Amino acid sequence: MKRDKRLQIILNLVDEQEHVEVETLAEHFDVSAETVRRDLNTLSEQGLIRKVHGGAVKFQSAQENLLSSRMNHNLAQKISIAQYAAQYVDPGDSLFLNSGSTNVIFAKELTKLVDNLIIITNSFSIANEFWNKGEGHHRIYLLGGEYSGTEMDVIGSTTVDQIRQYRADHAFLTVGTVSAIHGFMDYRIEAAHVIHTMAQQARRTTVLADSSKFGQTALVTAFSLPEAYRLVTDSLPPEGLTHALDKAEIRICVTNPIG
Repeated sequence: MKRDKRLQIILNLVDEQEHVEVETLAEHFDVSAETVRRDLNTLSEQGLIRKVHGGAVKFQSAQENLLSSRMNHNLAQKISIAQYAAQYVDPGDSLFLNSGSTNVIFAKELTKLVDNLIIITNSFSIANEFWNKGEGHHRIYLLGGEYSGTEMDVIGSTTVDQIRQYRADHAFLTVGTVSAIHGFMDYRIEAAHVIHTMAQQARRTTVLADSSKFGQTALVTAFSLPEAYRLVTDSLPPEGLTHALDKAEIRICVTNPIG
C-alpha cells in the first residue's frame, strides 16, 4: 500500500474512533511500529492529529479557540439556546454558571427576564452581566482561584473547594463537546473539574450546547451523560448520540427542530 493512502486511512480511523494505537495500526497495515510512528509524526506536523503516548487522537481534542473568538461563532444558535433555557429559571433561584461563550449569552438573556437570582460563577464576564443590571437585582458570588485572562475565568483547586461550599437549585453548564462514548467533555482539565463539581452541587443540571459540539472529542471528560438532567441545543443530535442521551434519560430540548 502506498504511503499516501495509508495516511488517509489513518486519518479516517482517527476521525471514526477518536483514538488509535500504534500497535493496532501496525498490525492493520502489516508494517512495523516504527513506520506507523513516522506516519503519525507526519500527520501531527501537518496539524491533522495530535500524538499521545502509544498512538494519536483528533487534533481538536488538544485545544479550543479563545473565548473572545468564540463569542460570535454560531451566535444565532447560542441566542436561541439561551432564550429557550431561560424558561427554566424562576425569581429567587440559585444558579451555578461556569465560564463559556454560551453561558455569557445566557446571562445576557436572564438579566432581561428574571430578577432576584443568586449567581455563583467562576466567570468575570458573567458576573459583570448580572452586575450591570443594577445593584440589588441579583446576588452575585464570584469564585476565586487561578485567573485565566484568555477565558476571563478562574480555575483550580481553590475554585473547586469554594464550589463545594454551595448548594444550588440549578447548574447551567457549557461544555467543550458532547460525546456518546465519553460524555460531556472540556478542553481544559481544570475547567472540567469546575464543571464536574458544579454538577455535583446542583439539584438539577442543564447543559447548553449548540450542535457544533456533537460527535467531537475534547481532552477530558467533565461528567458522564447520566449526571445531566437536560440538554438544550439548536438541532437534534446525530442518531448515535441521541440514542446515548435517551439511554441516559436526558431530556433533549431542541430550539429549532426543523433546522
